Amino acid sequence: MKDYFKDSEVFYSEFYDKDSFGSMITKSSDLIFPSGNSVVILGFDEIVSDSIRMELYKTSYTFENLNISDVGNLIDNSLESITGSFQKLSAQTLNIIVLGSVPEQISTLLQSFKNGFINIAFIEKKGDIFFSDSIKQQVDNSLFINKAKLLCYQSHLLHSNKLDGLRINQSMRLGEFRNNYKQAEPIIRDIELAFFNMDSIRYSEIPGIKNTSPSGLTSEETCQIMKYLGLNTKNNLISFLGYEPKFDFHSQGAMVISQMIWYYLEGLDQRIVEDVSNSSYIQTFMVDLSDYNITLKFLQSKKTGRWWVEIPLNEDQESYFMPCSEEDFDKARNNDLSYRIFNELSL
Repeated sequence: MKDYFKDSEVFYSEFYDKDSFGSMITKSSDLIFPSGNSVVILGFDEIVSDSIRMELYKTSYTFENLNISDVGNLIDNSLESITGSFQKLSAQTLNIIVLGSVPEQISTLLQSFKNGFINIAFIEKKGDIFFSDSIKQQVDNSLFINKAKLLCYQSHLLHSNKLDGLRINQSMRLGEFRNNYKQAEPIIRDIELAFFNMDSIRYSEIPGIKNTSPSGLTSEETCQIMKYLGLNTKNNLISFLGYEPKFDFHSQGAMVISQMIWYYLEGLDQRIVEDVSNSSYIQTFMVDLSDYNITLKFLQSKKTGRWWVEIPLNEDQESYFMPCSEEDFDKARNNDLSYRIFNELSL
């Protein structure tokens, strides 16, 4: 990767705690990534990325099942460099953490991942990036984006009718998340690419971030989202947007992002990948919903307790299993459809 990345100056900082993150990971722009549960950290903007690294490297390293590497910062932020490096990275079995990217680079990132259908998510307070012309056009016209989800948006800033449509029907507003954060897990479980806009966090938690507002996610809630992203069953790309060190006078923003990364890695360290066709640990439940004239197949894992529902399609299309929750199953048993399943069935 040395053709695309250069070592970060933070690589050469001295970390006296030998159990710290900065002491334990591999740091080099010239790496061959190991097999197994591998994570690569990289930066776009050098100043932004290194500001986050300085705080991340101070955190504790408690991960037993991960191989974590930091390849430094992109030498050149051109379209060709970003595309070339990410096509190389996406060809490997990696989880990627991107520091210091900007909204204009998201389209390029999306174009670099064309390995079959993917699900993407934006965590934003009102969908400024999600509904930008370039991203909306890609979501609407892409042959490789399956679902695009907007998480933790705020109703007083975004009307929900903007989220109509089968491709974006699994979005979740902040109030729903706060009322029962566990309902976010099925939505997040099948995400491959996640873009976290830091303005979704309330001002009191992360002052100095442009366009923050008095309401929004707490740092604890962001860490829960990040842990779910780590626990999910896909290889991920996680990108953080909207952080500007020049406004972060006490490094609180960098500390919040480093904490978010830490909890993502904790989830990744505990990840269990499951095969819904494996009858040795998957239980099947058939539920007849007479009011809707439909019978649904629910699956539950004996390993993790996670749930799926089979979405039946017409004769020309194959059915598929969508992550769901026990609450979805309980509603179906009471002859009712949850909003999540109802939307997916497009009844």
